Parts: sequence; C-alpha cells; structure tokens
Amino acid sequence: MTATWTPSGKPAVQLIMRFAPSPTTGDYSFVWPTQKYLDGSGTLSMRASGDSAAVAIPVTLANGNTTDFLHSPNDWSSFLPPPVWTSLEDPVVGAVGDGPSGEAAPNGLAEAIFGNQPDLFLFLGDIYERGTFTEVLNHYGENDMDGGVGTLWGKLASITQPTLGNHEAPNLVAWTDYFHGRPAYTSFRYGNVLFFDLASSGPSMAAGKAQYNYVKSLLTNTASPPPPCIVSFWHAPARSKGTIHTSRLAMWKLLADNGGDLVLNGHMHSMVQYRPLSDQLTAPSTGQPTMIQLVNGAGGHSIAGTPTGDSLVDWAKGKTVGTIALTLVGARAGGTPTRLSWVFEDKAGNPLHSGSRDCS
Repeated sequence: MTATWTPSGKPAVQLIMRFAPSPTTGDYSFVWPTQKYLDGSGTLSMRASGDSAAVAIPVTLANGNTTDFLHSPNDWSSFLPPPVWTSLEDPVVGAVGDGPSGEAAPNGLAEAIFGNQPDLFLFLGDIYERGTFTEVLNHYGENDMDGGVGTLWGKLASITQPTLGNHEAPNLVAWTDYFHGRPAYTSFRYGNVLFFDLASSGPSMAAGKAQYNYVKSLLTNTASPPPPCIVSFWHAPARSKGTIHTSRLAMWKLLADNGGDLVLNGHMHSMVQYRPLSDQLTAPSTGQPTMIQLVNGAGGHSIAGTPTGDSLVDWAKGKTVGTIALTLVGARAGGTPTRLSWVFEDKAGNPLHSGSRDCS
C-alpha cells in the first residue's frame, strides 16, 4: 500500500510504502509528520499494489512551514560514543542493516537488540522504501535522541552510529534531519578503536574525491596516528557474489594499505563472512595487507537465501534474521585493543558463526 501527497500545482511526493499490515494495529494506518512538509492544499491518496484506482481526499497543511520545515537540533556529535572505554568489561558493538520496514520480523529484531543492550549499535543502512520523513518515523521509529523513550529502531538511536543506505540516499535531507544533522560520512574513536562511518551512496569513494581525502588525512596523520584497530562500515559491500565493485575499490585499497582491519556492510539480505581479502579484493599473496569483510543485511526485510558462487566466502547464512556482535578485545578499563572478535547471532541470540582478527 502506497500513500502519496500531491500539493496543488506541484509534483506528487510519495510518503510511505506499507509492505504489510502493522503488527500492532493490524491495518495499514501510519503517522504522517506533516510538520516536515511545506504548508499548502492538495490531495492525499492511497493505492494498493496492483490496483489502478486510488482512494483520495483533499487535505490542507497549516503548520507555519511557508519556506522550510522545523529541523531537528544539529547536535549529532553529542551522541558520539566515548573515545576511551572505562568499564571493566570489553564493549560489544551490534551491527545489522536492511530491516526497518514496519514488518513483524524487523520490528521483532529491533526489540531483541534493544533487550540485549549493546554498548554501541551500527545501523548498516536501508530504511524502506525510500527513506522519506514519513517512512523514517513509521519504519525506523520515534527517535530517542529527541528526548523520549523512542520506538522500534529509534529506541536505540542515541547509541546508534548509522550509515547511509541506497534506499534513503535519495531523501538524504530526511536521514540527516532524523539523526540530528549527521553528515553523510564521518569518523570517531570508541574504545581506542578508530571507526570510519562512510557513504557508499551519494559521495564518491574514488581516489582524490572529498570522502577519500578525508579518510586518507586521518590514516596518515602523524600528529595523531591511528590506533592498532581500524573498523570501517558502509552500506554496499566492495565485493559481493564474486563481483568486485570498482566504485568502492579505491577506498578499500586505501584502508587496507594503511592498517584497516575490518569492514562491515549491509545491502545483501543475508549474513556473509569473507576470507581475508587483499587491497585488490582478491586472495592475498604472502605478506600482502588484508582486511576482512563482514556483511549483515539480515535485518528482516525481504530476507534472502544463502549466497553462493564466491570462493573467497568463508561462511554464509541465508533465510535468517540476526545481528553481528563485535567485541573490542582489550578496550576495558581504558585499554587499547589489539584484537577484534565477532559472533553472528540469530534473533534469539543463538550463535551461528564466530571469527576474530588480530589488528595491524
């Protein structure tokens, strides 16, 4: 079911695609955050998939938004995690993408992750279907960064470091606003590990481009050199199903050649762990720098089967909703990790596969 807003004299704007009845209400109702849309009269319509006819009603918006909408505070940096971890237990970082869609499976996974209380959560991208203001509110949930308790995935928002997916990239303004002015790419230190939160959609990853130069400047900073462990995450993998995606190869090489250890991605709606890959995303020769690619797009929307046909895949699992639990080994009590370990878990918390990596 698709809802569309057509302001008088202006192009139609898709508000939301509902993939199934709400697990809570049992119907296709949704909340329309009209404060994020400009004032004016027009038509709100709903159309079922495959139907030629839409149900439409006239609507007038009058929120005082004559030229712009009311933006969320631009305080995203205040939600960055602490560079040094002081607890006596190593921190655990959850990671998954490709879930928020208002369906029962991803909603259940969000509740399970919240119940496990990870110390940090990496959302690996894709809020369905287009990441509009209305979809972000209804599918990702009310945002606890706004001061309330939040709902769905939004209950984790204040401990979340998100990456931009290809589905929400066309509505970057909505994603940026929801996460309180967050830029499309950034970095942070957490538990004395350097994390790069990068964008595989929108800003280019090519050599010499702004995003590439930003990463390079931090990797080669002699005044503040990177710690032993470097973790990067973005949405679409640099290698998938045997294909090397050349638009992301330069970034992969830059990271691999400068101490990168682990890359986490979504996009593939399954769980995949690759063998160590060279800076060319191939099997390494002796002495070549490598990184390990972990893919977890098993967030619950359109869950896929187990991918096959790539000899460099170490382990894969399809038709299973779940998360990655990544431990920064040695970060406790202000320490600097020299090893990363992880477990792929299903929604119930059952371990499916584990791995580790000594940092460069």
